[in-house]
Amino acid sequence: MKIREAGEADAEAVTALWTEAYSGAGPEGRKEPYALREYFAVAVNAAVSVAEEEGGEVVAVVALLPPGAAGRAVAGPGEAELARLAVAGTAQRRGLGRRLVEHCRTQAKALGAEAIALYSRRHQTDAHRLYESLGYRRVPERDEDDDLGRRLVFRLDL
Repeated sequence: MKIREAGEADAEAVTALWTEAYSGAGPEGRKEPYALREYFAVAVNAAVSVAEEEGGEVVAVVALLPPGAAGRAVAGPGEAELARLAVAGTAQRRGLGRRLVEHCRTQAKALGAEAIALYSRRHQTDAHRLYESLGYRRVPERDEDDDLGRRLVFRLDL
């Protein structure tokens, strides 16, 4: 398994992973699948990384938006934002989410970020446990609502 920077050729695989992870997932999930244009809208502002199996199949993805980048939803000044972590159902429980989140930590440090912020939905309890096991702490005073429901904010000081 290798982690690498995503490219244009990965757009379909990435949007399929996001759709699997977030469309119809819980009461606050998206109602429609992700479109290719959404991949490119994220990729223009973020470092998108994928986990690829030996056969070349992309099975996990994460995006890291640098401090000050357009498109951040909950990050404040000096904070990078981790977004859209998704692992294929067939590849879960193998540590890929953990590896990608740790990869973002390395990237954020290299960018000079003082912290990483992210948001998660209430029903994403497995993700909450992952983030907390890696040192992220809840910042409930920064929680907010959007058109899909409540955003629960987590932060990791670097």
